[in-house]
Amino acid sequence: MCVAHIILRMVTPCRHPHFWEQVMTATSLSPEHRDFYERFQSFWAAPSGARVAELIAPHATIHFTGAGTFSGADYVNVMQGMLDAMVGLKVTPLDCAGDGDRLYIFWETSAVIAGSTRTYKGVDRFRIADGMAIEEHVIFDSAHLQA
Repeated sequence: MCVAHIILRMVTPCRHPHFWEQVMTATSLSPEHRDFYERFQSFWAAPSGARVAELIAPHATIHFTGAGTFSGADYVNVMQGMLDAMVGLKVTPLDCAGDGDRLYIFWETSAVIAGSTRTYKGVDRFRIADGMAIEEHVIFDSAHLQA
């Protein structure tokens, strides 16, 4: 069981006895979840601040570990700033799980920080409506970003 599945299990009440068997397979993703995950992978294959708008609604609320809370519209500039500041930033989506309007994406990031390459893992928790994220929680150990 991956981290995304563990977190999903912790925050989602069990609906029926076979609920978790259904969640634990990639085929359990809704078409909307699958589409969003594919667009998330595409975003990180060629990231830019401008491309944030392909995933995040302008009115979305973003909760980003170490960076605070801001709107989806502001995320365009926040993302571009991160891409400019973190040399060689690479995010690799590893797995995902979904339930209802929630999608959890487990990822690994590497970047040069304070002169050395750092690698760490985290989870994005999205709330999806009409194919766009209207809320995102970016969760990781921010100690990896310290100089």
